[in-house]
Amino acid sequence: MLDSIQGKVIEVKDGECVVESGGLGFRLYLTPFNVPKEGEHLRFLLRSFLRESGEFIFYGFLEEKERAVFDALRGVRGINHRTAFKILSRVRWEEFVVLVVREELAFLESRGGVGSKTAKRLVLELKPLLLKAGFDGGIEFPEVFEEAKEVLFSLGYSVREVNQVMDSLWHELQGETVDVEVVIRKALLKLGGER
Repeated sequence: MLDSIQGKVIEVKDGECVVESGGLGFRLYLTPFNVPKEGEHLRFLLRSFLRESGEFIFYGFLEEKERAVFDALRGVRGINHRTAFKILSRVRWEEFVVLVVREELAFLESRGGVGSKTAKRLVLELKPLLLKAGFDGGIEFPEVFEEAKEVLFSLGYSVREVNQVMDSLWHELQGETVDVEVVIRKALLKLGGER
């Protein structure tokens, strides 16, 4: 089983990238939070699965902790690799850990795109594993960002659009004191205005 790959990113498109290594091009699926630029030389941690068609599918991660959360998710009853990756493509792995450890069922449903039964199962099965592995949920996501997200959802923006703009704003505004109105205004500017 391939554990990692290091090489040049030669193509980036729609949540996938092609990494050239040793004369071969490997197509990897990536979460929207860690999209590389073409031409970058990077090392990706891998998880691979064999499709029924006989074709391999590769998921690429830039951080060991993100891959560990993906692996933990796959260990939950009813969660296969596709569902685990879909969840981590909707909510950043750090935030997902916080939601599980703090038992934020409503946010797990809305952000993770899962039903109420699955959200309860994630908390029941994952929380002890995450705590045992040293994930303590101590990463702080200020309430103003969560409130701003809910407003943007109510305006009709998709989870993907909101997650991408909030991820961008999170990095831009880190360390600054901001209120909900400022975050919403900056988000709307990035999104192109209200709907």
